[in-house]
Amino acid sequence: MTNVEIHDEFWGNIIKDRDIDFYSCWKLLKGKEIEIAFDPVEDDLHEIIDHAKEFFSRIEENDMMFREYAAGEVLSNYREYIVKGAAITKEEIVNRMQIESLVVDSEGFTLSYEDDGICGDHIIMVFVDEHGEPCGVNIAG
Repeated sequence: MTNVEIHDEFWGNIIKDRDIDFYSCWKLLKGKEIEIAFDPVEDDLHEIIDHAKEFFSRIEENDMMFREYAAGEVLSNYREYIVKGAAITKEEIVNRMQIESLVVDSEGFTLSYEDDGICGDHIIMVFVDEHGEPCGVNIAG
């Protein structure tokens, strides 16, 4: 099956993979290209694309808050994932996390961060509500 392409002035070309019913593009953030994925429910694609523009335009100023929230949750609730070795501080986790992707759906946003080996090379997922507030963390992988 072929893919569908949507052009957006802000995002560039957004490609729909019909096999998985997912839209995605790549965007430069903090000097690194990250994948942006849009996961619409029914006909809300253009609404989530527009909402994501607003969120993305503030992501650099909010990134530290998201990483601090994630680090606190990792230390409080996910210690079993932290690789054995020297004790790690919240500040070290915050400084080592690097954003790699953003998923946008009608309920909010999911930021995926590389863990730099802290949690055994798993992904630290930070869930952000539709208002831009972090509301959960999960270790994936």
